[in-house]
Amino acid sequence: MPPRPTPLTIIHTEASDAWGGQDIRVFTEALWLRDQGHHVHLFTPAHGELFQRASEAGLDCEAVPFAKRTKPVDFARLMRRFKDIRPDVVCTHSSVDSWVGLTAARACKVPATIRYRHVSTPVGNNFMNRWQYRRLCDHVVTTAGAIQDELRRTLGLPPDKVSSIPTGIAPPDLPSRDQARAALLERFNLPKTARLIGQVSVLRSWKGQYVLIDAFERLAAEMPDARLLLVGGGPVMGDYSKRSRESPFASRILLPGHQEDVWPFFRGLDVAVLASTRNEGIPQAGLQAMFARCPFVGTAVGGIPEIVDHQRTGLLAPPSDPKALAAAITEVLRCPELGATMADNALNLVRSAFTLSAMGRRVEALLRRLINETNRKRP
Repeated sequence: MPPRPTPLTIIHTEASDAWGGQDIRVFTEALWLRDQGHHVHLFTPAHGELFQRASEAGLDCEAVPFAKRTKPVDFARLMRRFKDIRPDVVCTHSSVDSWVGLTAARACKVPATIRYRHVSTPVGNNFMNRWQYRRLCDHVVTTAGAIQDELRRTLGLPPDKVSSIPTGIAPPDLPSRDQARAALLERFNLPKTARLIGQVSVLRSWKGQYVLIDAFERLAAEMPDARLLLVGGGPVMGDYSKRSRESPFASRILLPGHQEDVWPFFRGLDVAVLASTRNEGIPQAGLQAMFARCPFVGTAVGGIPEIVDHQRTGLLAPPSDPKALAAAITEVLRCPELGATMADNALNLVRSAFTLSAMGRRVEALLRRLINETNRKRP
């Protein structure tokens, strides 16, 4: 047998203190690399969910605030730790930690640096952004081809400077769809005839839950068995609760809050929706719905069209258009054969291209390539 490659020493930095798709990507990628034998260190705020979960999972975590006011102290801290750890590569993920982490890595002559870009929010074409993305990092990783293309256009990045590596999913053993549906009906005291429409995502303005409520109100009168589940938590939970209470169909809108295990929802829903209005990469909620073989309706935003081939793997609606979104949801509910066919096609898609191991192998190969290129350039 050929000898195993030398393990890498990898540092991830993440300033976010939330627990959304980006934070989950950092967490799952770090765990996968650790499980392949690499030495992985994570620098992130102590009060964040990522720090807590990563620590519980046995990752080597260090608390760094990554706030604007603490930049000088954070920089000095990273300089000391980078010199101690001597990483092969530093990977940064948000704005503050990228400026601090990439600058410290450059000063410490870390062999390779990667700037991740998880969301499709446009990056301004100004001097500071051009310097960070062109000069301060060796490579840029995005979570969707749409983000990759936007960075190339906006900042003039060479094709070989940026790669799209979508987040991979590793689902557990799932209950049957009938079992999951029955459990949801019992949990929420719903009739057997209920048609379950749901969005499973953190509650944020750009995730489009307001648009989805508007869409639900358009179809609810003609579909008395329809129920809407907005699954997720966040600081604006109260705003969505207020909006749902004001709806003429308030009794049919359910907000169960944050759920640690989301798979039973994806398995039990009749249709999963992601009504995002902007910022999306390739969303984990979409991939999870597809892995769960749940018919999926998404909006034509960011990387969503990269997984939704309209009427083949799901349905697409324009963003911020409740009328079109309602029509797409209604089409799935009234055409179960179409929904089943799309769900089968979507499951085949994600099994072939969006597994955790597929993501991990691509990341690992990129890290080794960048480090080897650096070593070849050395005298």
